[in-house]
Amino acid sequence: MKIKKPDFPKIQELPYHYIKYALAAVLLVFIVLDMANDPISNADIETVAGQVVKAAEFQGMEEAEARMVKRFYGLNPRDYEGAVLYAPVDNMDAHELLLVKLKDRSQKKQVQDAIQERLDTQLKSFEGYGAEQTALLKKHVLLEKGNFVLYAVGEHASDAQEAFVKSL
Repeated sequence: MKIKKPDFPKIQELPYHYIKYALAAVLLVFIVLDMANDPISNADIETVAGQVVKAAEFQGMEEAEARMVKRFYGLNPRDYEGAVLYAPVDNMDAHELLLVKLKDRSQKKQVQDAIQERLDTQLKSFEGYGAEQTALLKKHVLLEKGNFVLYAVGEHASDAQEAFVKSL
């Protein structure tokens, strides 16, 4: 009785076999990294803002002019593809919504810093007497997604965040 030898790959074929697996692994890594990257959105800022405001159920707020973006945040809306600010009518209200569409991602840090400065100023303003406003400010939403930045303060800020992500 003859025993059949197992069919092993030839020594010359082994390196090619490993190269195929290595290339497949590299391709998989590139696919995962590409999917993890924040895609740039072509969504219209007015459409996104409309969806976010509707979801946030902000009452007592109105769309502010460009000069208010500069006054509150120190940002010039003309430097960006678009900027929409909904501010409270009453100075004793902390509800606020800022949506910025960046021209390029290098502007993201500047917008984040301006928002953080505004948040710090608001927290100091309401410190000591505005417990409800302070609580809202501490639960704020600050989200960067691709070429958009959202800042929302209010009871329904998480709903605004959800609408923001869906509208992109």
